[in-house]
Amino acid sequence: MWRFALRSARTRVTSQLTATLVTLVGTGLLAGFATLFQTGLSTDTQDRSVLVLLPLILGGWSVVIVAYGIVSTVSLAVANRQREIALLRAIGSTPRQVQVTIVVETLVVSVPVVLLGLFPGRALGALLLHRLTAAGMVRGPITLHAGWLAFGIGGGLSVTAAATGAYLAGRRISAVPPVLALALAADVPASTSTLVRSRAITGSVLVIIGSSLSISTLFMTNGPLLSSTAGPAGVAAAVGLALLSPIAISIVGRVTGALAGPIGRLAGRHLRVRAAKQAAVVGPLVMLVGVTTGTLYMQSTESTSPSTTFPRDGQGAALAPINYLVVVIIIFFVGISVTSSLVSATRHRHREFDLLRLTGASRKQVLALTTLEAALATFIATVLGAAAALATTIPFSMVRNGSPIAHGPLWIFPAIIAGTLAIALLATVPTAASLMRRSPAVQVRRSTT
Repeated sequence: MWRFALRSARTRVTSQLTATLVTLVGTGLLAGFATLFQTGLSTDTQDRSVLVLLPLILGGWSVVIVAYGIVSTVSLAVANRQREIALLRAIGSTPRQVQVTIVVETLVVSVPVVLLGLFPGRALGALLLHRLTAAGMVRGPITLHAGWLAFGIGGGLSVTAAATGAYLAGRRISAVPPVLALALAADVPASTSTLVRSRAITGSVLVIIGSSLSISTLFMTNGPLLSSTAGPAGVAAAVGLALLSPIAISIVGRVTGALAGPIGRLAGRHLRVRAAKQAAVVGPLVMLVGVTTGTLYMQSTESTSPSTTFPRDGQGAALAPINYLVVVIIIFFVGISVTSSLVSATRHRHREFDLLRLTGASRKQVLALTTLEAALATFIATVLGAAAALATTIPFSMVRNGSPIAHGPLWIFPAIIAGTLAIALLATVPTAASLMRRSPAVQVRRSTT
């Protein structure tokens, strides 16, 4: 099985691109914060507290975001191999053998990518140190330290997340009995369950954690550490709601199917029947809306609040550009994770598109279906993401300004929604169009092989 895993990894370079891209960028993000953290530990000057606390606070959010991004994309890549894994079970492979194959193959691909991601991570750490020095937060001169600790934290967390995603997805698929695996190989749904128990428990726990952190923020002192609980509150809530999104997908599917026309009924039925699979699309969008909205409005409130101070020399305003830089970097990673997941999930639907064409649907109708599904996914993500963002913005604004309404331009949230919809459409519709370029005869052969 080890040799089979290595050969399989060599022949699946293209299909692994989405997961490897997310792993690469995520490693760079984590390694950047870890480099700044190690630099602080290696410094004996008064700048030590800034260089240690800043990456701990901001890096803590990043760990959760990056871990979710890597786990979800790797899990999606494994789930897209359902037919192959089902056939392995049907010819006698044991669940353990399948799990070993999946995990080993994932490690073979991810470890070199993680090592490569350490280099941009060091560059990010240097950039953050430079910005801190330019803003007067660090009086320096400080020598950047990027050693085994920084690389171990950044690389170790990324590899662990990739292996976890492969293990969880592999365990779920490999547990299918061999007889039922044959049905899976023919694209017959093995289960109509909307939400599996492990996903429901994990999502519920994270929502509770996010709510607890949000409530805790209300009782904190109005100081520089206020974001240390407000930020993670929104992130935890966003991840939890992303895991619980199949419930919302199923509800929206029922409503859409009852009210819309033929395309709408088909889209609604697809959402309702395949709610668990659609979570691979909606979940990352929830993260994008929730994290982006929460962090941008929190930082806007931080920047405009007259009570905002920094523990040294009252230089809170100087820290704002650095916080915005970090926010942009995190949003960049989430955007890559979302785009990769959407493209991968859409490409895996080629058999479904083929069958729709064979039953009489035109290319225009299939693209209309894909467009409507992307719009519905954005709507669900907007509702859930906004709820997650409130876990950050309400308590943070209450403590900072005495008002539950966050400060900031009103156009930010509509712009986030528009950007999310644009990403969803650009990642799915052109991908779907590229899958339907072949002639109907080729479609028939491809759908039956």
